[in-house]
Amino acid sequence: RSGTPPAKLTSSKAFTDIFTMRSILSLGLTALAATTSAVSAETTIAVLEFGPGGSVHRTTSSTTESSSAAVSSFWNALHRPSKRSSGQNTGMSIVPDLFKKADAGIVIGLQGKSLESMPIAKSFLGEGAAVDNVVGHIHVPGQAGADLMKLASSKDVEMVSKEDMGGRLQSTAETAARGAIDGMEALSFTVDNEDVAAVADEGLGRMFKALKKQAATNGKTVVVHLVMDSTRRRLDENNQNGEGENQNNNNGYAYNYRTMYEIQNFNLFLWTAVGLLTILFMVISAFINMQLFPDTLLYGETKMAD
Repeated sequence: RSGTPPAKLTSSKAFTDIFTMRSILSLGLTALAATTSAVSAETTIAVLEFGPGGSVHRTTSSTTESSSAAVSSFWNALHRPSKRSSGQNTGMSIVPDLFKKADAGIVIGLQGKSLESMPIAKSFLGEGAAVDNVVGHIHVPGQAGADLMKLASSKDVEMVSKEDMGGRLQSTAETAARGAIDGMEALSFTVDNEDVAAVADEGLGRMFKALKKQAATNGKTVVVHLVMDSTRRRLDENNQNGEGENQNNNNGYAYNYRTMYEIQNFNLFLWTAVGLLTILFMVISAFINMQLFPDTLLYGETKMAD
């Protein structure tokens, strides 16, 4: 009798320990999964417009997420309208104007492990206070910067070295401000250390200042697409998007422009309805104005009966 209770207590204690360990392990895995899902890699495209403007507009879309194909269609519609095989994808947060086109376009790709050391570039990505000339942002899930740069140009994308960064950005800004760029010009920068990040960030700052001044002076509209890989927390992004949209609506920066797909559908339904109503009125009018005369069949049967 004296030996049985301790055995039961030992087995019960072992069962409790195993259950506790499994519970802790389950909670740890759940927390890890939640952290992994909350933090995700993405590529952000900041769209900046210099000069008279009016070539791109924000829409009332509730999301800024898109795909590489959609971004490519947006670039084609904005900068290469004669080469696009189809219209822009629907549901995007930024659309090109139907009538006013940009005089020049520049795509700048930033990739590398020291992107966090570029405060000027990060300020244009919407992290912090609003920046002038920023029309809006497009977010592509995953590290899609390299693929987007390939889609930006039919030629090989120019990889700019550290020594040529400042001069190349400045010359590109001057060429674009004159409207001398045919379609888009794509430049790619690899930021592997803080020294390169500082040089690239300073060059971008000087480039944007030059564009802001020279594009306005020359009366040319220049659109810059800043492509940058980054990570973010989805919950924070949703909150920031909501606050940003409210702020933009209050400031009058959100425009209720329709996409080409919506315009085409509207015209299709409108003129189809007009055509059907016209046919209906013509039929009713024909019945009203129909000439009255005796029915020959009934009239013949009546004469035969007589």
